[in-house]
Amino acid sequence: MRLINLTLDSYNILIGILLFISISLRHVVNSKVKSGFQSIVIMNIVMAAFHVVSLLFEGNTSPAGNIIYPIAVFIFYLLSFTVLVASGVEIMFYLNLEKYRKAFLAIAAVFLGIYCIILLITPFNGLLYVITQNNTLVHGNLYNFYLGFQLVLYFNTVFYILLNSKSINKEHITFLISFMLFPQIMQFVQIGVHGIALTNTGFTISFLIMFIHSNQRLEENLDNIEYQLEAKDTELQDRIIEIEHSKLEFIKMQNHTIESLSNLVENRDEDTGEHVRRTREYVELIAVQLMKNNHYTDILTPRYVRFLKRAAPMHDIGKIVVPDAVLKKPGRLTPEEFKLIKNHAAEGGRIVHEILDGYEDPEYIQITADIAKYHHEKWDGTGYPDNLKANAIPLSARIMALSDVFDALVSPRVYKSSMSYDEAFKLIEENIGIHFDPIIAQEFLNIREKAIAINESYKKK
Repeated sequence: MRLINLTLDSYNILIGILLFISISLRHVVNSKVKSGFQSIVIMNIVMAAFHVVSLLFEGNTSPAGNIIYPIAVFIFYLLSFTVLVASGVEIMFYLNLEKYRKAFLAIAAVFLGIYCIILLITPFNGLLYVITQNNTLVHGNLYNFYLGFQLVLYFNTVFYILLNSKSINKEHITFLISFMLFPQIMQFVQIGVHGIALTNTGFTISFLIMFIHSNQRLEENLDNIEYQLEAKDTELQDRIIEIEHSKLEFIKMQNHTIESLSNLVENRDEDTGEHVRRTREYVELIAVQLMKNNHYTDILTPRYVRFLKRAAPMHDIGKIVVPDAVLKKPGRLTPEEFKLIKNHAAEGGRIVHEILDGYEDPEYIQITADIAKYHHEKWDGTGYPDNLKANAIPLSARIMALSDVFDALVSPRVYKSSMSYDEAFKLIEENIGIHFDPIIAQEFLNIREKAIAINESYKKK
């Protein structure tokens, strides 16, 4: 029988170590449950180890045996009851239910305290067990009382589960009851079969059940989380598509509004309103040509060109503050009137920020504001409103300046007739490095046929 007990305890220790490693490597349910589970598995390993020691030194009446055997028996009895209490507490944390928790813990603490007091005085009066002169163990007068304590703790845990049954899945109730019954069943078998020790084995089986169930529950939770994530991902993708569609519609509507507003401003100058559309095409034409020949690569990107094209219609938005009498005057402007005209550039930058700030991409706002404010600056620094010079003038404004001047030259206005293409290109060439960025002007001259084609296409409309 000793060999059977040693074999059982060896298996309990081995399985306990494997369980502890598995628990350490995996999430059980939550960190508190994981820590509790590790603790009771360690206690069960230690209990089995001291039971092995007691079996090895049972009947050994040597001085070492007389010391080691009583200590091993005492620790075994202490842990056999403590593991039971700890298992009940572990179930309580596993369920994570507040109802009746304090009452459960109070009962468990009281009975554990009483048991520890009885156990401490047992070596002196033999209440739970008696160690004979031959260094063997016999049950004490209160051994049945010890079993009764265990039953009370079991019923305490059962009542806790039943009182919270409405909040617990039925499948979990079945698992929890089976978890608790195995140690008790094993103990009754142990009483019936004299000499065999099955308490540790009962706890080991219970821990295996709890570990398997916890992992199964974890897998179910992971599957459920994965399903929820997939559903959320689908919902999020649909939402993104909806937002992108709304954004595109908003941008389309905004572009139409900006173009209409720009046309309205231009129409005050008795232009056909097509000036904003033509200059937008010239701007794109020039920007693409510059990119193709690797000019200003640190600034020009497809995104920048896209923003530049959208911003171009806003270049003269500041004219909205110029009185009609000045804007539509067919003759030469007085210095005071010209000052009013010049003011539209600075006002344009301000108006752009008032309209777009908080509603558009900051880069787009900056490009639009630069175009509106600085498209009358000149390369040699004689322009307005800030007399910027050369590369100090934003690239967007330098591109817009050439587009605006070219369209103004070849289009009739209230104060002038249109200029021929040859005359316009000659004037632009003469102003390279004076009015216009030399690189931009030269590239524009290289694609004059495309510029002419754009202008002619609007005459046919």
